[in-house]
Amino acid sequence: DEQLSLSNPMDINRGVTTREMAASIIREYQKRRVETGAFAEWFSIDPPFPDGIFGDEKLIGGAYVNGGIMPLVGGELAKAALDNGFEEYGVDILKRYYKMISEKGETYLWYFPDGTPASVEKSTSPDAQPTDGWGSSSMGYAFIEGLAGVEDSFKLFKRVKLSPRWLAAGVNEAEVQIRYNASDTPFKYNFSAKEEEIDLKVSCRDSHIHFHLMLPDRKRAQYVMVGDKYLEYSNLTLEKSRYVDFELNVKNFENIKVFLEKDK
Repeated sequence: DEQLSLSNPMDINRGVTTREMAASIIREYQKRRVETGAFAEWFSIDPPFPDGIFGDEKLIGGAYVNGGIMPLVGGELAKAALDNGFEEYGVDILKRYYKMISEKGETYLWYFPDGTPASVEKSTSPDAQPTDGWGSSSMGYAFIEGLAGVEDSFKLFKRVKLSPRWLAAGVNEAEVQIRYNASDTPFKYNFSAKEEEIDLKVSCRDSHIHFHLMLPDRKRAQYVMVGDKYLEYSNLTLEKSRYVDFELNVKNFENIKVFLEKDK
């Protein structure tokens, strides 16, 4: 009943939880960030099992999968937060990770709760190296699919969920381009948010795009236009965040404008 496991945020991102369950898990991580003495709340498991319970003297509380702090968990948690109405918390995790790895130009698979990184001497797994990239890949996943919001739902960007959440990071202008080098398949968009409208310029080969666009506080979509055509759309709320959803087939290029009004 008391343990958080690295599987909890992964469950959210893989569709196992309800919206209510997801919110409860995320709030528990926020709570433990404040209440525990660890430098980050990205626990492999918390609270840990007693020292020595697995027959390995190195697997003490706070080491590796017995309570170590894992960017792998942080990335999954950031993605879950960004997807479920806790966008500022997700951005905060990404910023903390960026600051941490920028200070020394290195990142590790796991850390002790006091911030000491993993080492060969203290590793408990013969297959995992201290600098394995699981954590940085997870944070990259949260950045690309969660914050930049480009999620390939099929292959070659043929079906995309596009959810730019730059407003949660205080960013009003952004240019994003992602490419599969093996197939030379790109997906690009330019995002611009103003007081009364949001502009999206999307470039791709041929994509069916489900737009899930985060809106400014206390704003809702008044109407959505592509050229001189009006699109059907839905306003919705996640926790305290406002979004507008709509769909569009884009071949080569489209310029989409979302006109805003005050939320009633």
